[in-house]
Amino acid sequence: MMKKPNPVLAIALGAITLLRPTTAAGQSLETETARLLPAGEIKLAGNYEAQTSSEGREFAVPLAVEFGVTDRLEFLAEPVPYTSIRPNNASWATGWGDLELTMTYLLRDPGPGGIAVAVAGEAKIPTARNTLIGTLKTDYTGYLIASTTHGRWRTHGNVGYSTLGKPAGIQLNNIFNFALAEEYDLGGTSHLFGEILASTSSGVGEGEGNPNPTVPLVSEIAGAELVGTLGYARELTSGLELSGSLSYDNNQAVLLRTTFSYRIH
Repeated sequence: MMKKPNPVLAIALGAITLLRPTTAAGQSLETETARLLPAGEIKLAGNYEAQTSSEGREFAVPLAVEFGVTDRLEFLAEPVPYTSIRPNNASWATGWGDLELTMTYLLRDPGPGGIAVAVAGEAKIPTARNTLIGTLKTDYTGYLIASTTHGRWRTHGNVGYSTLGKPAGIQLNNIFNFALAEEYDLGGTSHLFGEILASTSSGVGEGEGNPNPTVPLVSEIAGAELVGTLGYARELTSGLELSGSLSYDNNQAVLLRTTFSYRIH
């Protein structure tokens, strides 16, 4: 029989998902792009994710629904209907994850070869009901996004700033987020992709001082994060694409992700 979880420790462990750049997302790239869907087009996507680290294992099935409101405005909803977090030294948790809602607006579209620029606002809605999965607090993130295409190469870059909801008893600083992604067209219907994701420290981790000694520290919550990803995608039929990727971060966590996406014109 599993032990009853310590609520303070559960909140601290749940913040791992909040701050880790490999947060579940229903798309092959975590990096935001300034190449928006045309007006009226819909993109459906879903992942299966499995992550292992020295802290334990995590599994998730995030989904995404993307809609081109206009040629310059896009709406994205990313629910996570299944999450399972299995720490080595604590009780496991399974349930619904948090919901992310994002609006992206295209500021500049110079056409092929130029740099497209967009801004985005994201809200993380605390739909998770287990403190091991989420913090039960709302977070907000703003992004500046740039994308460009040169021959077979497509490049995307992001700078973001997140205002984090503060669970009781835990002091978390707001963080900066950075992302750089590259896609290479192999010709035909397939391409390679890679990205680097990073975030600054929340300021409550090992070596940074504990503002509340009664709250256990979890190193993955606080330290600055750096994640690298490599993957391959192939379009099977018109609008239907499958991809797989492998991510590795500076906490020695390994994430395997398979993704499908389908565009409805």
